[in-house]
Amino acid sequence: MLSRTIKGLFVAVAALAVVGIASGSTAVRHTTRLCVWVEQRGDSATYHDLKTTRGHRGDTRICIVGRRGKTGPKGATAKGAAGTPGARGPAGATGAKGDSGAQGATGAMGPMGLQGLLGPMGPMGPIGPLGENGLNGVDGLNGGNGVDGQNGVDGVNGQDGATGETGANGAQGLQGLAGPAGPAGLAGPAGPAGPAGPAGANGQNGAAGPAGPNGPQGPAGVDGINGSTIVTVGVDATPGQKTTTAYCPLTSDPNDDPDARTFAISGGFSAQGSVTESYRNEVVTGGHGWTVTQSSGNTDSLRVFVYCIG
Repeated sequence: MLSRTIKGLFVAVAALAVVGIASGSTAVRHTTRLCVWVEQRGDSATYHDLKTTRGHRGDTRICIVGRRGKTGPKGATAKGAAGTPGARGPAGATGAKGDSGAQGATGAMGPMGLQGLLGPMGPMGPIGPLGENGLNGVDGLNGGNGVDGQNGVDGVNGQDGATGETGANGAQGLQGLAGPAGPAGLAGPAGPAGPAGPAGANGQNGAAGPAGPNGPQGPAGVDGINGSTIVTVGVDATPGQKTTTAYCPLTSDPNDDPDARTFAISGGFSAQGSVTESYRNEVVTGGHGWTVTQSSGNTDSLRVFVYCIG
């Protein structure tokens, strides 16, 4: 079991070396001593695991000291592929002679050379220090310059400009010299009356006068609605329907239209669910009915009432 732990430590050291090489860092740190804690307790999944800190009182601390290994062989290098030719320059604009096309973009850099191989593993016993990193591959050559774009076509001569607008009028001339004084004119008619002067300040309120005699009694007011003439109509909602409308009855006057109904003055409801609207319906009934909408559509869950007068 201890042999397996030592092999695990060696693999950990080798993994650290590979990570250091893959990171591409130029600063190399050589490790000649590695100390870890071997777990002696716990379940089968973590038994003999290696940790950088002590997790249990019975854990064992192991340190490995070694010398630096031989320098590994120089890594193979590969020449980067030539860059692709630059894009063709755009054609010159119509008009004056076009300028030469812009120089093509520089080709992309070739891929980086392959990473040098790791040095061979030293023999078991005193573990030697880690081998030095292999040299980095030589950078690929820069791609060739792109082909110059073709010269633009000469532009067509422009047309003659339109005739300019008529110039603005010149500035007014200087005032002429004053002529000799003429003879005195006749007296003019009298001018119109001047505007009215501003209103004077309001005078102070006078003392209150004596109370006047009582006026005659006014005419009798119109009788209000007689409660006994109000007709109540109740309508049960159709199962599954959430909106129900109750209509007022037809009028009793034979001279009215056969479809004429009395007017709704108010309405009400009896509901199981929450009511979202209750109003006199002017659009559908023309003021002759009452509409109620509730959240439930269950059977016997809503009854709508309308109070009517002819």
